[in-house]
Amino acid sequence: MKVRTQIFEPHSPVQREIMEFLAQKNETRTMWVACGSKFGKTIGAIGGLAHAAPQINNTTWRWIAPIYRQSKIGWKYLQNIWPSEPYVSYQKADMTVTIPKKNIELQFWHGQNPEDLEGEGIMGQVKDECAKLKEQVHISGKTTMTMTGGRELNISTPRGRNWFYKGCMNALEEMERAKIEKRQPREVFLTAPTSANPHIKQHILDENRRILPVRLYRQYFEAEFLDDGEVFPKISIDGETWKEEFERTGPTEFWIHPKSKKMNVVAGCDWAKVRDFTVLTVWDMEHFPHRMVGFLRFQGKRYTHQVVDIVKFLNRFANCEMLYHDKTGVGEALDDLLDKTNLVYEGVTFTNSSKANMVNNAITSIEQEEVIFPLWPELIKEFDQFEVVTNELGNMRYAAPEGENSHDDIVFSCCLGLEALKHYGNTECEVNFLEDLPEKEDLIQEMLVDDMDIDPDEGF
Repeated sequence: MKVRTQIFEPHSPVQREIMEFLAQKNETRTMWVACGSKFGKTIGAIGGLAHAAPQINNTTWRWIAPIYRQSKIGWKYLQNIWPSEPYVSYQKADMTVTIPKKNIELQFWHGQNPEDLEGEGIMGQVKDECAKLKEQVHISGKTTMTMTGGRELNISTPRGRNWFYKGCMNALEEMERAKIEKRQPREVFLTAPTSANPHIKQHILDENRRILPVRLYRQYFEAEFLDDGEVFPKISIDGETWKEEFERTGPTEFWIHPKSKKMNVVAGCDWAKVRDFTVLTVWDMEHFPHRMVGFLRFQGKRYTHQVVDIVKFLNRFANCEMLYHDKTGVGEALDDLLDKTNLVYEGVTFTNSSKANMVNNAITSIEQEEVIFPLWPELIKEFDQFEVVTNELGNMRYAAPEGENSHDDIVFSCCLGLEALKHYGNTECEVNFLEDLPEKEDLIQEMLVDDMDIDPDEGF
């Protein structure tokens, strides 16, 4: 009895090329694919694997993803394509799928231990979300195909310019050389934005474009490889409002709006003890766009004195609704000190994830001109210097550049203050009528920004 497997129809030419690659019989051995989030690269790759593997008896194939949870996605997709027992056997314990009568095996691996991938002769393999994988996974995977001459399909959404980017660019150069030499390229490169998937509704893309920083939208939805470097756009400055000169008292620099006694505010504080500065920024929470209406910056004081100075400063406003402060490291001690004051506060522990969220919120607020800054030279300098650095796994770290006179205290104080505004400040809102809401079938689609498969511990 013969069993025929019917693969779904691809939604675009790029997805068709992804699906057909592993089963092709030509000189091309490697395909690199950089696509926007939810383009359909993963389902296209598993469809291609499901089509290619049964064609060659006595072979082993692999699917490799950064972590177990992601490799399980491919495993579930395959179960929806291939038939069940007795034609196909699924071993959940070790994530393998076999076609017993053909002696064909598909293995689903994660890339946490690259050396474990070495050894077996693999006929073909897919590496999903390559930009999150260690380069050693790519190297170890290649060694398994030395004897078989198998094919590999490398798919991912871009994440900086790491080894996946270099592989894509090398493939692009190989395609150009092959064209000149009139031969089949050994490697090929494909790319497509999320919008190339016709099943993604335009209003979902528009909403993500609105709420995401331009940099992240370009990377995750337009599939662009972005350079490291400065991340903040040009900030909005109102020189007319802040004509008063900033004041200095010894190591302390401060400024407060002349109408502070009538203002309800929120604030953000980034603490420091020795080399760096403690910075407090204060924000008008009632008017939109929001303005910084005061700041306090000093260096070299004991924490008890810092807290006293900050309480005195905030008491010059009508009311401070919320103080967000960095409680990383000495957080419990600072919470104990703040607990003895009249301030309403909330401590934020800085991790890669929390920093990324706050920086992205700040970038979006600045891009959409929701906040206005004073003409403060140190603030402008820090925002201009602040940069992103991408490591080899595609994880991004936001910070000031290395150097003795390089600081990011003002930036993170602003990020904390803007985070407080996000939760407590008045904002403009858009009113929609019920009959103008999307149809039910549109509501079934989740917002892509909530499902972009971003590692929660990475630093963007």
